[in-house]
Amino acid sequence: MSSTLEQLDAYLASLLSDWSLSTTLLTLALIALVAYPIIYQYEPDTHPLLLARQSSAAPIRNKNESAAYRSPETPYGTTLKSGLNVKDAGAPRWAGGKDGDLRDVWREVQRGGQQGEDGKEVPRGLIMTVLGKEEVVEHDIVDISKEIGIIGRHLKDAGVKKVAIYLPNSVEYLSTVFACAFYGLTPILLPYNQPHAKIYDLLNSTGADGLICAAGNLPLDGLAKSCPKLDVLTWVVESTSRHMDWNGSPGAASGTLKVSVWHDVVASKMSTASPDLPTNEEGAAPADLISVWQPTDPNQQPEIVTFTHRNLVAATAALISALPLRQRLTSADMVLPAASLTHTYVLCQTFAALFTHASLALTSVAGPGVELAKATRGVSPTVVIASPETLAAMHQKETAGITSAAQRVGKYTHDQAMSAGRMPTDGWLFKFLAPSAHTTKPGKLRLILTFDRIGAGSPALSSTMLSDLRIFTRARICYALTAASVAGAVAQSNVFDYRRDDGMQHSHFGSPVSCIEVKVVGKEGDGKVGAAQPEGEIVVSGPAVSGGKEVRLGVRGTVREDGCLGYV
Repeated sequence: MSSTLEQLDAYLASLLSDWSLSTTLLTLALIALVAYPIIYQYEPDTHPLLLARQSSAAPIRNKNESAAYRSPETPYGTTLKSGLNVKDAGAPRWAGGKDGDLRDVWREVQRGGQQGEDGKEVPRGLIMTVLGKEEVVEHDIVDISKEIGIIGRHLKDAGVKKVAIYLPNSVEYLSTVFACAFYGLTPILLPYNQPHAKIYDLLNSTGADGLICAAGNLPLDGLAKSCPKLDVLTWVVESTSRHMDWNGSPGAASGTLKVSVWHDVVASKMSTASPDLPTNEEGAAPADLISVWQPTDPNQQPEIVTFTHRNLVAATAALISALPLRQRLTSADMVLPAASLTHTYVLCQTFAALFTHASLALTSVAGPGVELAKATRGVSPTVVIASPETLAAMHQKETAGITSAAQRVGKYTHDQAMSAGRMPTDGWLFKFLAPSAHTTKPGKLRLILTFDRIGAGSPALSSTMLSDLRIFTRARICYALTAASVAGAVAQSNVFDYRRDDGMQHSHFGSPVSCIEVKVVGKEGDGKVGAAQPEGEIVVSGPAVSGGKEVRLGVRGTVREDGCLGYV
């Protein structure tokens, strides 16, 4: 042993005796050569070839039509995604599941914390409400299940068939939707913050005989006089106003309008209520859901569309799988809808969060144009569903805040990283020069989901704006195309697609989701629809389309060479 140590000591002495400055520099260079690729990895986030061909085209086409384009997940010749693949208890792992409906979404929420078929505990997601600047209220899943049963029986016993929902984003909003699903009622999603006359008109045109409304948002006498078909009105009262009497009845002109208060109805039966909800066998068949597509301008006429549960679960399943596996929603995520649940894209993304056991934060300030800093007070979501108005306003504000030469240099380096296909890292220079969108909550934001509404007057989000917003927020962004007659989305961009195009027109919308088939048609012949980048009116079909037939969206689009759908 001593001889070995003596030999090692002699070897080290010989090595160090010849050590010089040049040897030191050479050693440092070798270490840097090995360490640099490890510390600073410049590989793109996804393979460039995956972005070069993002959709699958049919091998044939009809005259005056382009080929039909689909998601690579469901290429031509396979069936489009139609549901959530819900499996019965005790079914073999290899057995196929059923499409399911919205009741299965809530049943999956109820499974949280229980032991699964594989013996592992099912993750439990949280549902919380953000109140004011700091207060966050966490809701018990068992209590929400009881509320769903109580409100569902309350409406059904009153003889209600169609229930209009005029609420901001809240637990009561979702509870009403699920109560309608379990008790065979038709929910009507009314756009929030509209003139009273428009709400009266929508209530009459949709045939609503029940209304769940935020207390004080509509005058009681006006409802009674303008909506003679309305039989039941339930006020949802904030906790700070529950000391007031909201059970008053309107004047003699009200007819048979019955007024109740949500928290009174729930409190009277909560102690005896069961969290067990009707099963598919003993419960009523789920009715349709009616969505009101209101353009940004309240003076424009809305479009009223009826969706089946098949439409909604197909859209929800497609939105879940539209994200790559390592970016999908999990129980580690907290999802915050900063846009109104009235839009089916936001609603289906919320269903996706519930079905995947992600935590859900709801805030009543959600809506078009709301600042993310206000919407995320008190919570730190990892995923935000934001309106294009919100992101356009944020881009304008943050771009105006870049004034110094150092900030421009810092942004340029991050633009170069985005062009190379990777999200820039949070180096010390960026932290020093970071705009306010990055330094305010949410602190762990990883993904923003946004959308364009066809014909609704949404502001355009260009690829340059989206690239800048990725830098400002340090989050990846998916941009979806939505339409009134399609539940969820028509198409949604790849989460790793950071490419920029010149101009301020709309960015592309990626490939069709896996429940939708897209083509473009034209009357001017095969010249444009048969080109390498076909142009024409966008036509969609699939399980998420209302009515189950092909629908023309009334807007001209193109399928680019990379298979992405965009406006002309």
